[in-house]
Amino acid sequence: MNGREAMPGNEQMVVEQEEGHHDSSHFGLSILEQMVMVVLNHRYLVLSIVAGALVLGLLLTFIATPQYTSTARIEILPDAPVSTSVEGQRDRSLVNEVSFYNTQYSLLESRSLAERVVRAGNLTANEEFLRVFKLENPEGNLSSAQRQSLTTNAATVLLDRLKVSPVRASSLVDVSFSTPSPELSAKLTDLWVTQFVQSSIDRRFAATSDARKYLETRLDTLRQNLETSERGLINYATSRGIVTISARKDANGNTESDTLVGSDITEISRALARAREQRIIAEADLSSSLTGAGLVNGQALASLRQRRADVEAELARLRTTFGEEYPAVVSLRAQLAALDRSLSAEMGRSSQGNREAYNAAVKRERQLQSELDELTNKYNVQQRDSIQLAILQREVDSNRQLYDGLLQRYKEIGAAGVGTNNISIVDRAKVSAVPSSPNLQLNLVLALLPGLIIAFGLALFLERMDSSVRDPQEVSGRFGLPLLGAIPESLGQDVADAIVDKKSTIYEAYFSVMTNLTFLTEHGAPRSIMLTSSRPKEGKSNSSLSVATVLAATGKSVILVDADVRNPSLNRYLDIPMKRGLSHYLAGDDHVDEMIMPLTKFGFSIITAGKKPPNPAELLGSERLEQLIEQLLTRYDHVLIDAPPLLGLADAPLIAQRVEGVLFVIEANVTKGRAVATALNRLRMSGARIFGAIVTKVGAKNQAYGYGYGYGYGYGYGNDTRDED
Repeated sequence: MNGREAMPGNEQMVVEQEEGHHDSSHFGLSILEQMVMVVLNHRYLVLSIVAGALVLGLLLTFIATPQYTSTARIEILPDAPVSTSVEGQRDRSLVNEVSFYNTQYSLLESRSLAERVVRAGNLTANEEFLRVFKLENPEGNLSSAQRQSLTTNAATVLLDRLKVSPVRASSLVDVSFSTPSPELSAKLTDLWVTQFVQSSIDRRFAATSDARKYLETRLDTLRQNLETSERGLINYATSRGIVTISARKDANGNTESDTLVGSDITEISRALARAREQRIIAEADLSSSLTGAGLVNGQALASLRQRRADVEAELARLRTTFGEEYPAVVSLRAQLAALDRSLSAEMGRSSQGNREAYNAAVKRERQLQSELDELTNKYNVQQRDSIQLAILQREVDSNRQLYDGLLQRYKEIGAAGVGTNNISIVDRAKVSAVPSSPNLQLNLVLALLPGLIIAFGLALFLERMDSSVRDPQEVSGRFGLPLLGAIPESLGQDVADAIVDKKSTIYEAYFSVMTNLTFLTEHGAPRSIMLTSSRPKEGKSNSSLSVATVLAATGKSVILVDADVRNPSLNRYLDIPMKRGLSHYLAGDDHVDEMIMPLTKFGFSIITAGKKPPNPAELLGSERLEQLIEQLLTRYDHVLIDAPPLLGLADAPLIAQRVEGVLFVIEANVTKGRAVATALNRLRMSGARIFGAIVTKVGAKNQAYGYGYGYGYGYGYGNDTRDED
């Protein structure tokens, strides 16, 4: 079974945490705080790299050859500006304009223009140009290939020095050249923009001449095609009897025709619709004598009905007074019968008129339907013929559109000519009086940026590689230990002097440790405590001295035993003689009282390590150590043992088995996480009870975590010449 398999679960977890990538040093911090912390922790490295970058930029600025820049400004207008309110056309116009300007910028930087400038300015024979750019001075007789090679090299030099800068949101473009000679820069710039304008005019002239010749040939051909297609269309329509009344153009430019038969069908359809409406109205009037033709007799019927009502009322009145045989009653009955006969006759005449009107409407509808059917049959015949007619019409329309388009283009070319140009020179180049480069401020900025990037990257790399404890709070998550206290770094003052001053931050920090110790067991602070660390010089002995002092200040009787018999330090640190000590007792000397030395200044007693024995591990592993601790506990409230470091020695695990628990000391910013994890695993494997950790020498590097100078601890620990274990 290997060591890891023998570990309890929590110990194995601690080792695995340290073996993997660990970034808990940034626990609880924002990204900005982490960046600031990285820079502060490696500030000297960062400052050195940044200073080196600035010095390098300064040197390059002073040794660089001055360059003079001349700039000319030209205006480039689109060939055919489009003004429209249609959104889709506006978008296409914008795309075309962007494409146009990108093309012009590419032409400004083209090799053909560069070679044209070389030839126009005769630069291959210009001594200043050849001298400035260190080109070979050609001899008198050159072959065609050599002359072309020299022109190509000169064009390459020009393209390297050329700078084309479009002016934003305008049609202006700045063309610049930078050379060591201000006069040469101005000359090259003027040559470049002049030849660019001239090359544009040349292209327009060549394009116009070729286009006119081509269009003339095409117009003759299209004119003949148009005449032939129109003649065929008319002949076919005449042979088929198709009479066209009107013609119009649709949105696509195609011709739509209205024929005579189609127009007649439209008119008959409208008349049939009106006749059908009249027939429906007459059919509805058949059941009423007061509508339609019966409306003419409506007044007579109304008059007869009114007279009958009057006679009937008079008859009813007389009947109530006289009998049926009374002459007036008989006369009124006769009048009433005559009125009824008249009403019947009038109503019969009204119904007969509505019937006649209905019959006439039906006849009219049938006549119109018959005419429509006849025209429809004729139209269907023409529709079959119109297929070929439409084909011929489309051919005519296509030929006409092609002819009209080319004719319009031919007129535009003739009107525009080549006398105007869309490119013009706005500002000529001027000879620069001051160099444009090197620019000291710009070079320093350009040097500073990579310097900062390199410095921060290197600092971040070193930070990531550092597995030491930066944040004291992380000991719980990384090592599974409670944090009992964070001890500040002390600058210029011994811990032995600071711990007896109850107003010092050292005393306050260890008093906090002592307070936390009182909560570890049911009886308060543990009675027997061992203090150890993973490696020497972590502040273990100073912590033993300080914890003992603070416990004694609370009224407890305390004794401190220096168990580091291999390398004792308390006697040197406290300037006390090395006489009888722990090694003597473990070797068999029972005179304990003679070994105890009271320290009045600190309020506790001490047993020094004694002389270095030849077999320290055997002595510390014997029962004599346990007997000594039990004997001291009968006389003192607390027994503190300053044990050796864990790594590389077997002493500390042997001592840990004899005490109530262990306080583990970790030096901030120095001790590696793997060393701490390995030391803790050794302790746990021995069965020791670890109360918690004390993080020592917390200083300026830990300010970002709320410790050090920014958290009330303004002093230091361990940077003086008497820094001990």
